[in-house]
Amino acid sequence: ASFYKELMPKLVLSLRTRNAFLGNYNKTLGNTPFERFYMGGDGMTQYANYDGREIIGFRGYENESVTPRNQLGVQVGASIYLEIRYPLSLNPSSTIYAMGFVEAGNSWETFKQFNPFDVKRSAGIGVRVFLPMFGMLGLDWGYGFDAIPGLPTANKGHFHFSINQSVD
Repeated sequence: ASFYKELMPKLVLSLRTRNAFLGNYNKTLGNTPFERFYMGGDGMTQYANYDGREIIGFRGYENESVTPRNQLGVQVGASIYLEIRYPLSLNPSSTIYAMGFVEAGNSWETFKQFNPFDVKRSAGIGVRVFLPMFGMLGLDWGYGFDAIPGLPTANKGHFHFSINQSVD
């Protein structure tokens, strides 16, 4: 779901939320190790993935760090984004936006572990430049506020680069 509201001329608030759940048809076999969600980082780790994984970007954390670790894979709970953009240039040949963002999200291995109030939080700033030849280019700096058990460098400050994609 997405919602956009102009707060004042040229200043737009963007509220977005995403969630997903993967289940199984047979409790004896359990969940499949394929078609899983991996959350964290810039969302650009689309390397050759033959297991059908979907990468969920979550700025302020290392790539795939907000992902439960086990041999079966993971399930994502919800990602909530709050973003405010302000246009610095609306020239069609190079549109430039400055932005600030606040995000919250997490992922869980099973539905029994799901807790919508147990989320990791991040905030940061960024810039988006639209060039007709390349599309949308983005550079963000995000700070992850919550530690990830077993990954001491997963949160804190991280730069994220994006090419022709949005964060949702």
